[in-house]
Amino acid sequence: MNQKILKEKIIFGLKFLKKKSLNLASEGNISIRTTGGFYISPSAVSPEKIKSKDIVFINSKNTIEGSSKPSSEWKMHSLIYREKKDIKAIVHSHSIWASSVSCLRERIPPFHYMIAELGGDDIPCAKYALFGSDKIARNVLNSLKNRKGCLMENHGQITIGKSIEEALSLCESIEKLSKQYSICRMLGNYKLINNKEMTEVISLFDDYKSRH
Repeated sequence: MNQKILKEKIIFGLKFLKKKSLNLASEGNISIRTTGGFYISPSAVSPEKIKSKDIVFINSKNTIEGSSKPSSEWKMHSLIYREKKDIKAIVHSHSIWASSVSCLRERIPPFHYMIAELGGDDIPCAKYALFGSDKIARNVLNSLKNRKGCLMENHGQITIGKSIEEALSLCESIEKLSKQYSICRMLGNYKLINNKEMTEVISLFDDYKSRH
């Protein structure tokens, strides 16, 4: 896939997140892996104003190429790509419900079987660290072990995928599940799915996704 298409996918993704109220203004960031590195959205530019020339390329040696300043979280993207060779795209969002739940500094437990969509029996919450730092990059990577997404303490959420479409879809999923979980906590006395039941769901989930 040529660089023009990849850049257009990033811009489309940013506009999609804003349209869905998963980000406001210039919040969040998106990247897509390509040969020799990855493309990532620029820092502090609203989706409506981003042009193809604004998308930044960061090579495998973490050298920044382009006239724009990359997202402050580019080190996090770089580390994820380095450690997860099968991942092709990353979406980071400050969506309202996920960001709110992240302030609890807790994982989202198996209150709903669709938790399995993120790869396991919970949605982890990466430990807090300063945005853009090496520490937050490591904390997020640790929480993405065997997962396709996680919350970030007092910050937001991040999802990864084998395509930008998958990562965007999972971003929507975390937001939906965060909202549902928040409502369950407000209602009280909600029940969790037990380990045996979640193991069964996880084992069947790939087949479920292929049929729906």
